[in-house]
Amino acid sequence: MSATRLTRALFYSAATLRGATKTQVRSACSGCSSCSSLCGQKGAKRDLSLTAAARQFAAPQMKPQVSGVVSSKLRNDMLEVKFGDGTEGRLPFVWLRDNCQCPQCFSVEALGRKLLMDDLDVEVQPTEVEETMDGLMVKWSDGHQSEYSTNWLQNRSFTPTSRALHRERYALRREPWGAEHTMKNFDYNTLMSDDRVLLDWLLTMERKGSAMVKNAPKKDVAGPELIEHIAFVKQSHYGPHSPVINRPNTNNVAFTNAKLGLHNDLPAYEHMPGIIFIQCLAQHPGAGGESIVTDGLFAAEELRRKRPEDFKILSSTDMYFWDKGHANYSWEMPEFYKIAKFPVIKVNGNNEVVQIAVSNTTRDSHMDLPPQEVKKYYAAYKRFYIILSANAMTFKMEQGDMMTLDNVRCLHGRESYDADSQRHIETSYLDWDEARCRRRRLQEKFGCFI
Repeated sequence: MSATRLTRALFYSAATLRGATKTQVRSACSGCSSCSSLCGQKGAKRDLSLTAAARQFAAPQMKPQVSGVVSSKLRNDMLEVKFGDGTEGRLPFVWLRDNCQCPQCFSVEALGRKLLMDDLDVEVQPTEVEETMDGLMVKWSDGHQSEYSTNWLQNRSFTPTSRALHRERYALRREPWGAEHTMKNFDYNTLMSDDRVLLDWLLTMERKGSAMVKNAPKKDVAGPELIEHIAFVKQSHYGPHSPVINRPNTNNVAFTNAKLGLHNDLPAYEHMPGIIFIQCLAQHPGAGGESIVTDGLFAAEELRRKRPEDFKILSSTDMYFWDKGHANYSWEMPEFYKIAKFPVIKVNGNNEVVQIAVSNTTRDSHMDLPPQEVKKYYAAYKRFYIILSANAMTFKMEQGDMMTLDNVRCLHGRESYDADSQRHIETSYLDWDEARCRRRRLQEKFGCFI
């Protein structure tokens, strides 16, 4: 670009300059066992300068850079930069302009973009680029001037590393498991009093999708109280918690003594509950009432590997789920009628499994399919259920146990029990948005940057 005037500011080494720049306060990671695998090292450092401190939550933190941007070059609507540590990045012009960090374009207090899409020129070009000791200064064809710090640029430099870091901050990589799996145990009171242990539980739930909380108090609101310590209870038409007992005139098959097949809770909600808390207040003595749990992610990947056509059918065909009824208790919705529609196996744009929705009791009899495709769908669904069952674990909860499951991944069921039994289970829910929110904040609290 002959019209572009590029200037090069003299680049000084970190040894001569950092003493003269704004103060950098370093805080060492606590090295707690729950997050050391995410830090990758103990003593991970973080930048707590005023602006950076405000932005800690807004971006993944890589190791702070001290040597700035050493070179830059314009090529094909991108700015190719080389950082002082030798790494490189390709930064699209329109992305740089859209993400200008000046007070006119970005609010440090609200951590939000102020620049309106109406005012963004997609064809914007830099007219001047200057490499500074702290990053880059860019003047634009629309007359605006932007400055970017080295850390900010490198954290978002479109490299495989920077993209993977933020992908993990968004959601941790899940680890499938089969029938040999053993749930990790946590103590209820410790979860309520020790944020390091709470972080460990959050990490375990996100990766494994299951954990057992022991020694829960014998009260029906123990689940909601733990959830409120984390974030907010997700309400349903059954209220903030549900007594799973053998009810007369029940409004749900679960509230009987019958055997329950493997299922996810409340698939009749467009936004299914993320985590289910299943507390045992009283167990049925002797045989009966055993819990059955399986990993839907594991089963879905097995189906994909062994029966790819079945996987395609179940991940591309929407199924109706419904839940209609009336209140059994004063805290329930007097009347309810929910309908949702999505595939039994939901995948994202990368064809990764993000949700399992299985419930024989609430799967609707209405099917939005041509009749000639129905039997093929049932055959695929049945084969998937066989894999789910074959890889399930069976055990009996005890009084004081509170099983926590990723409800959009893991399925649970139970064996039948005597109708006159005093068995009493309580369920309550937490959304994944809130659980991941708390996980990220606790990672910040303990210096565990991904």
